[in-house]
Parts: sequence; structure tokens; C-alpha cells
Amino acid sequence: MLKVRRKSTAFDPSRDNPRRAGVFVVSVKGVLLASALALTAAAGSPARVDDDAADSRALPHTVDVGTTGFANKRPVLAAACLKGCPWGEIGEYVRHSLAPIGYDVVLCENCNRLLGPGLVADAAYPPPLTEDEMSLGTVTRVNAKVDFGITTTGVLHLAVKGVGPYAGKPRTNLRLLTRIEDPYYVLVAVKANSGITDLAQIRERKLPVRILTAGAVDQKILEFYGLSEARIVSYGGTVKTMIGAPADTPFDVLISELGASTYNPESWFWAMASQKFDLRYFDLPEPLIASLTADGEMERVTARCCLLRGMTKSLNTVGASGEAVFGRDDMPDAVAYDIAKALDRNHAALKWFVRPYSYDPDTAWKDPLVPLHPGAAKYFQERGYMVANDSPRK
Repeated sequence: MLKVRRKSTAFDPSRDNPRRAGVFVVSVKGVLLASALALTAAAGSPARVDDDAADSRALPHTVDVGTTGFANKRPVLAAACLKGCPWGEIGEYVRHSLAPIGYDVVLCENCNRLLGPGLVADAAYPPPLTEDEMSLGTVTRVNAKVDFGITTTGVLHLAVKGVGPYAGKPRTNLRLLTRIEDPYYVLVAVKANSGITDLAQIRERKLPVRILTAGAVDQKILEFYGLSEARIVSYGGTVKTMIGAPADTPFDVLISELGASTYNPESWFWAMASQKFDLRYFDLPEPLIASLTADGEMERVTARCCLLRGMTKSLNTVGASGEAVFGRDDMPDAVAYDIAKALDRNHAALKWFVRPYSYDPDTAWKDPLVPLHPGAAKYFQERGYMVANDSPRK
């Protein structure tokens, strides 16, 4: 069971859940969690520490990992925890993919949440460790500038546009290297014994429901039904985050844009709750689907039976997919080419991770907003993934 303390003792720019930031709301309370990867300076090279050793470490510390950067093939990658966190998993995939061609990728395990784009854009050092990371065993910070990173495409869009948490400072020097598919569903469910058959009944009957959410889309769903946290509290109910919530957290209603059957920190409450309780799942109304897909960050999808226990039919809903491996515009073309090539050549490894990752040649090089790095574009063109009239955006 994961328990996350909410008080942070060091740098923490946002408590928000950044997984689907195309509909970002600064008041969202969920966070992506960071976990354990130890890096040592032995022979100037990082080394993995097994879980038992990582869990036994008591004090946070900074590790000098030696000379890093593209010139000597030791770039620092903004990643996340290695206990199911998507950016941590993809970080390992990137590291393993590049190793055969001589790269020694250094993973920054606390360059997560909303931090990655800013750290990469500014070639900055990782922040001090927070209590959230330390509570999960992450006590190592690497003392080196960040070279490239992993984040969701929605977060990357916000950073490039300079809106939401990046307001006033567009990171226009960021470039796409490769997109990896990683689908999440918007799911809405209630306990079957709650008697609720439509979320509209909460306002109609002023029900004192306990709602658990996980993302900014959830606020839009509540607004669609004329609900707000203040209104729900006035009925005697509560609205809390399910991310990091203990398994015994009481609830009546679950609303999440991070719906999945996997036990990664952002989604595990669904897997647990669906096994422990009988749930009633809802289709999203057509006007709500239209609203949630209007900005293009999410799309109409079908959550098929039986994604989770208790789903007796497929659901009409929306979802989003897309993790971006990205860098700066000053990344050497040869390095960007190597990264794009290595991730493509090793994409079969994605099927062995916790999340249902996939690599699609038709989307690996595409983004509606973020320019593709010319070095990566050269590889995709050579492979024939980019058709004749496609070219990297400048």
C-alpha cells in the first residue's frame, strides 16, 4: 500500500497531477510520485541499487555522477520513480535502448511532475528532494544538469505555449524526439449500493457523497453536473484525491482521467477498488464528451468490457494517450538521430512494462504543437515513417 505525506520540506512547484495537462487546473491535488533509483559516482558511472538496499537508505543525499552531457554520451534524463511510474519506466526503456550504442544515460528520479520541461529547457540542475519522494524511498539526487526528458504530451504543450504552470515563460526551445503511446481512460463509477444511477442525482438530492478524483478533467465533469467542491461540502460530502490515498479511504463516487487496470501510482486505486467493491460504471453524456474533446487533448474512445471488475459492458467515454521523449533545440542532430533510432529499434521491449505502452510509426514523430528535432526527423524520414510532404517544424 502506498502512503504519501502531503507536506513537502523542499522545492515543490505544484501539487497538481500533470498526467493529462491539456485540461490543467492548478488546484488539482494529485501528484506523480517519485521512487527509488540510486546513482553512485563509482568510476564516474551511475549504478542501480536493489530495492532492499534503496529502502534501507535513511538520509537524502546528492550524488556527483561525474562528467555528463552529450559530448561524452552521458546525458541526464528527467524521469521519475522505478516502481511503476510511467516516466520512470520509460526512463529505463530509454537507458536500456541507448546502452548498446555506447550511451550511459543518467536517470534523474526526482525530475518528475511538472518539473521536466523547465529543467530541460533551462539546462538546470534537479531540485532538492521533497518529502513525497523520500516517503517512497527516493533519497538520491544527481548533481548534474538535465539534458533531455520524459513527460506527457499535454504537459509538453503547456510548457511550449507558456500557459498554466508555465505561464509567462514559454519553453519554445523544446523539441520532440519520440512519442510513445500510453492510453488512459476517463472513468466515472459509484459504489453499487449507493443507489446513484446518474451523477445529476447528487445535486438534485443534495447527497452527502464522498468523491475521490484524480485530475483536472474531473473538475470539468463535476462542473457539467453543476457541482463544485464547495457545493458538495455544503451537502456534507467531501472531494479528495485518490492518488496516494490509502486503500481504506472511504468513497461513494470515483471520477478519474487516469483510469486503468494497472497498479502504477496514478491508477492503482481503480484496480484496488474494483476488486474490493461492487461498482456501477457510467457512460459519459454526449455533450460532456464534446466538451472534453474540444481542445484536441483528449479523444472519444470506448473503454471496453472488461477493463475492470464489474464492467458488464463497454463504455462511451474519452481518453488520452501520449508520452513524449523530448530535448532542446541545441541537442546535436547526431544525438537526436541516435535516440530516435534506438527507441524505434528497441520498441518491442515496451510490451514488458507495467503500462500498456506501444510504439506507432504513424505517431512516433507527430505532435500538433511541439517541433520535431531535425536529427530525429532525419531518422524517421530514412525509415519512411514520414511521408514525402511531411517535414520537421522549425
